[in-house]
Amino acid sequence: MEQVGLVVEVKDDKAVVAVQRHDVCAKCGGCGAAVSGSGETHLEALNKVNAAVGQTVMISSDTAQVLKASFMVYMVPLLFLLAGLYIGQQLDGILGYVARLDIILGITLLLISYLLVRIYDRKLSRRRTLATVIEILHDEPYTGPEDEKC
Repeated sequence: MEQVGLVVEVKDDKAVVAVQRHDVCAKCGGCGAAVSGSGETHLEALNKVNAAVGQTVMISSDTAQVLKASFMVYMVPLLFLLAGLYIGQQLDGILGYVARLDIILGITLLLISYLLVRIYDRKLSRRRTLATVIEILHDEPYTGPEDEKC
């Protein structure tokens, strides 16, 4: 996945890049950046092309990592919740009516999945592969996307 951004800080072999969003995406709020009103987020990227503060750069990140993280954050809790509901319904049928065991097991497995996602996140943050600055586009500041298409 490639994005265009403005280098706002350089630290050793890393650059902090402010990445702008399309106007259409900024209204979504799905990523949390639009809530702050800034419409941008800062990414830390490996600075392999020696970009300096104020330069517009192209950064590249591993799409597979983004998809894995999305799966862990959204699908694993949903699957645990559904498994808890299903197992609880099956046990309710066997044990008789036991105070909505399906809801209790669903919420319990959902909380367990939250803990697993947190453990996965900590493990991933230790060996996280950063985005990489792959090209310097301009020396003047980036004004945002030119088209409004998503």
